[in-house]
Amino acid sequence: MNQQLFDSSIMFKHMLEQNKSLAGKVPQVRPRLASLLECTGNLLEGDLAILTLQVADFHLKYSGIGMEAGLACLRACLDEAIERFAAIYPEGALHFIQEASPGDYVLLFEHDGSDPDELFFLYLAYRAAVTGAAIERMRLVCGEEIDLRVGFARLEPDRDMSQTAVLFAAVCKAKRLAQQKIDATAFPSPAEIKTLFAQGFTGVVYQPVVDLATGATSGWEAYARSGSGIPIQDALRLFELLGSTDKALEVEQCLWRQAVSGVGRLNPRQKLFLNVGPASLSGHDRQPREFARLVGEYNLERNQMVLEFSERLSISELAALPDILDTYRDLGFLTAIDDVGAGQSNMMLLARLRPDFFKADITLTSDIECNPFKRLMVETLVLMAEKIGAKVIAEGVETDLALSSLVSMGVHAAQGYYLGAPAYPKPEGGMPIPPKASFGHANVGDWKCSSPVGDLLAPCLEVDTEKRVGDVKALLADKPAMCSVVVVEGKAPAGLLMNYNLDKALASKFGVDLYHRKRITRLMDASPLCVDCDTPIEEAARLAMNRVATKIYDDIVITRDGELCGTVSVQKMLDTLAKVQVELAKGSNPLTGLPGNVAIEQEFQRRGREKLPCSMMYVDLDNFKVYNDVYGFSQGDKVILLTSQVLREAVARQGSPGDFVGHVGGDDFVVIAARGAADAVADAVVAAFAAEVPRLYTPEDRERGYIRGKSRDGVEKDFPFITLSIGILECLFATPITFEDLSHRVAEVKKFAKSRAGNSVVRDRRAPLGAL
Repeated sequence: MNQQLFDSSIMFKHMLEQNKSLAGKVPQVRPRLASLLECTGNLLEGDLAILTLQVADFHLKYSGIGMEAGLACLRACLDEAIERFAAIYPEGALHFIQEASPGDYVLLFEHDGSDPDELFFLYLAYRAAVTGAAIERMRLVCGEEIDLRVGFARLEPDRDMSQTAVLFAAVCKAKRLAQQKIDATAFPSPAEIKTLFAQGFTGVVYQPVVDLATGATSGWEAYARSGSGIPIQDALRLFELLGSTDKALEVEQCLWRQAVSGVGRLNPRQKLFLNVGPASLSGHDRQPREFARLVGEYNLERNQMVLEFSERLSISELAALPDILDTYRDLGFLTAIDDVGAGQSNMMLLARLRPDFFKADITLTSDIECNPFKRLMVETLVLMAEKIGAKVIAEGVETDLALSSLVSMGVHAAQGYYLGAPAYPKPEGGMPIPPKASFGHANVGDWKCSSPVGDLLAPCLEVDTEKRVGDVKALLADKPAMCSVVVVEGKAPAGLLMNYNLDKALASKFGVDLYHRKRITRLMDASPLCVDCDTPIEEAARLAMNRVATKIYDDIVITRDGELCGTVSVQKMLDTLAKVQVELAKGSNPLTGLPGNVAIEQEFQRRGREKLPCSMMYVDLDNFKVYNDVYGFSQGDKVILLTSQVLREAVARQGSPGDFVGHVGGDDFVVIAARGAADAVADAVVAAFAAEVPRLYTPEDRERGYIRGKSRDGVEKDFPFITLSIGILECLFATPITFEDLSHRVAEVKKFAKSRAGNSVVRDRRAPLGAL
């Protein structure tokens, strides 16, 4: 908005001629900002405020209903505004109504010097009364629905600001408040809000955030709980409500303290998610450091705190967000962008912000199991997040189908009433996670099932291309909806028809008459998914889940040398993969969640069978034992988790799809990467680890650059910080390689790497294993 919008209006002058009654209700009605400023000059020493009224898109309404009806609408709005003002502000004096543009007005009034919060409560009541009455009256006058937006702001004189600037700032503030969707029926009444402030907040409730890879609770989001019993649990709506009062920052700080003090013990991998309102985004430079001190008071780590910034912020607030996020990150906090998909930002801005978490709004996740567009949006968000090292958390998960869909798309975590309602104290535990329907990169811990899909095939119904629809319907009459029939031409599959698709076609209007006597080729899917019986189950699953949404649960046709063998249902394939995951999970590392020795050996054997050349990276920590002795096992676990994290992130950024990260045990890790990528991955791992590991030492040790501890022979001496030793060797698989051969070569390379001081990366220069 700019001051040019306050120019005079021919239409407004015409309206005054048509509505002489206004002259008796307010002292003056003026069409120019300049004249308003002339008359407010003497009043700026008093207690002034403005109300703004705007009929949204009035120019479109006017063009549709004509001048007379348009003027009648404006008269109705102004009449209601003046009448309701007298009722809501009995001690106020309405001085002017100023037209900014057709359908857009500023009401200047003098109040009795009430508390700013009291004025805001009166505004809420005025807004509800005016919008309700005006909408009803407009419906009677011109038969049209309108969107009447009402704003409010106090005039706050400043010696460093001109009268024009003071008035202009107030109008802009009121316009912004008018844009907020405050539903009078959804918010407490002014009296209830006063009670809320008077009694304060007795505490918070915590909603679990569930890791979709393990089913464990990875954190909690804190919501407000009022002492008056008013059910305000959505922090964003609460901050919207407080946005024009002086209590916003005060209440936000109170909520943060309540949340941090009440969350209790968190294990090193768990997070506390806290909402950040607009009050903390402008003019409060001390807020991040004050919060850092608060976290320290309760012996929590800064990297366990996730500050959520809403995507629903205004354009100006979003523009300032990168610098604000950097401030919190520099202090060691994690950040999240909340309500992704519901606000004003775009993918470029989201990527520029580089948060640690993206929280997909419920508008994206609701009905995702049956909405291909939403699915595409979430999959895109997951892909972008993984490229910048972030994670996606889905909000508003309320059904098992939604959960299963999100798991299949690779979403990292989720929250919602299906997974756990907000409660105090924080709800513990997790829940079983459905099998993942699409298998992605091994670098995030997915495990492979290389058994051929032919092991799962079942006999199927088959008909030739001349068969009539009516005959096929009779054949499938007593079969379940997910049953199928394969249409063959000779011995080769020509198409597939699922029973539910047949029923859908015949149930349509005139469906039986149209199709009953037609050949089955009219209704069959002429391009079903056909795979050879020797295709690995994991590959068949990937192909199945990459189909269009309408075919994603259709049976898979299995062939051998182009001839039909049978079919496999998606459900049977996923059940098999789930069983494989359960067996492999028994050997996974409980701390990092990475695949253990069983999965590592199977991955190596799979690559040998498929003759996939690869680079093996063996990663070991130096000086870890003495760190564990000095700092304790809890801190030692943090080092192990840091190592697993930097390995995952480096493989995700520098590696290739299908690269594998495993945890041998203790402080030993393995990466199996495509040839050519190992050096870049190793360099990224070393750089990230060297930058992050000093944070796990005390300030005193960081300043010294070493710690004092006992060696294996019991002698006390100085030890440098933990470093990484990485050994790289190549495997070609041109000839068979046994796991024993690999272990022997790895031990030699590892020994050489550990003989070098500091972070080291060494490469085996001998002929690759399995070379001819």
